[in-house]
Amino acid sequence: MDFNLGHLRSFLVVARTGNISSAAKELGMTQPNLGRQMSALAKEVGFHLFVRHSRGITLTSKGQEFLELCQRTVGNLEQETDLIREKDKQAQGMLKILTGIGSGQRILGSLQDFSKQYPYLTFRFITVTDISQIKIGDADVGIMPAFSVPEDPDIIRHHLYNLTFKIYASPHYIKYHSHPKKLEDLKSHKLIGYHSKNQDPFIEINNFMQENNLKDIQLEYFIEVNNGIALRSAIVDGLGIGSFWYDHDLIKKKLLIDIFPTMRSLTIPFYYTYHRRLEGSPKVKEFHQFLKKITEPLNEKTK
Repeated sequence: MDFNLGHLRSFLVVARTGNISSAAKELGMTQPNLGRQMSALAKEVGFHLFVRHSRGITLTSKGQEFLELCQRTVGNLEQETDLIREKDKQAQGMLKILTGIGSGQRILGSLQDFSKQYPYLTFRFITVTDISQIKIGDADVGIMPAFSVPEDPDIIRHHLYNLTFKIYASPHYIKYHSHPKKLEDLKSHKLIGYHSKNQDPFIEINNFMQENNLKDIQLEYFIEVNNGIALRSAIVDGLGIGSFWYDHDLIKKKLLIDIFPTMRSLTIPFYYTYHRRLEGSPKVKEFHQFLKKITEPLNEKTK
């Protein structure tokens, strides 16, 4: 088979959007041209890739298998090509970074100095923490919690920092509600929980219940959010009690109150991760050094 790489890239976009019109717009081509590309690709592979319906298109079972193959192949080809291009050169090209919103915000706040040092680097932030994105080449590196990085000989991980979690409320919330004296008291309070389809919940009050041998008590949430920034805002605004990582500034400014100051905190390690095939990449190496520098204060806070 003589696959057209452009057709494979187009197929990846169509599969992701589930809509020929949206994919054509993203790719900067007309719908008829994209449709002809997909027809030619289906003829080349010898099976139907999509099923059309009123809401768009859906991958067939064979189309789904072909998608996974394309993701691995195209992603690997792009990354390996970058490695050849970067040999004996300064870090350059696009660095695709997999990270949660909170970590992304921390990086962006310090990125200007790094970009001045490496002016030929560009960046794409992908705000999910799914290790499969690194395996198939959709992302180059990740800043990920330990539970999202399974043991895998193809995945290299370097410890960056630990986040320490405790249970907090705002002074405003405590003013209008009773201050819980023990974990069991939380059953009568408005609680803010973390919910995401893409990863295990770790900013969870229920984790504290399990750690303190209260597994039989499952707390109900008043509000559920899917990122740490929204969680912080909800707690600081007095909407309820929630678990959040230790933030010295918020505590010092008395925007948050540690509800159970004598209770042991939960600690989550975070890692810098990438696929073994990128081990010699200058941009991966230099970005790691940059991350170690800007996360040093976080490690100091957890000592």
